Amino acid sequence: MAKEPQSYLNSITNQSDDDSDAQKRELSIFSKTVSFELPVGWDMAFNSSKGQMFKAEFVPAGETLNDWSDLFCIQGFEGLSDNIQADQFLNDFAKTYKDTCQGEVIYDQLGMTQIGGQEAYHGIIGCTVMANFLQTRGSGKQQGEIGYYAVIKGSEDLYLLHKSMRGHVFNEQSAPLKSANHRQFMSNIQQLRFQQ
Repeated sequence: MAKEPQSYLNSITNQSDDDSDAQKRELSIFSKTVSFELPVGWDMAFNSSKGQMFKAEFVPAGETLNDWSDLFCIQGFEGLSDNIQADQFLNDFAKTYKDTCQGEVIYDQLGMTQIGGQEAYHGIIGCTVMANFLQTRGSGKQQGEIGYYAVIKGSEDLYLLHKSMRGHVFNEQSAPLKSANHRQFMSNIQQLRFQQ
């Protein structure tokens, strides 16, 4: 018996009480409701649930998955929490990321942390010259891409979140995101929470 499609985006509310220019988002991802804040004006550009995998991607207003400067993505992997450690998952992800990179891959492992009350392993992953398979403008302009990635180990499910930026080609020394400024980079993605 086929399941009816799930409504992934449960609510969007403006947070105006603290003048933070943020919007609260809630997603139903398998057994949990995940809530977080994004800057006002960011829109959901894609969401999908296939089998034991869920993915939702957000970009600033006026941008698309074909042409973005900033992107926030959250993925869920149902029942995977007991099968793989968070650090191993991120290490494996960094290896496959190399397949889409035309330049050098940067992988700065930041170690264990807590996100939304859950154990997580986080790091910075980037590519000095990224292949843009979705670009439709045909400009052929090369871009660098770098982002903050975290693998969150829930009681049953595993979650991968990342916020990435695209811009000028860079090298390892001139990378726009490093361990020293990753907190500032993530400051407008706030208050991630997991609820039953």
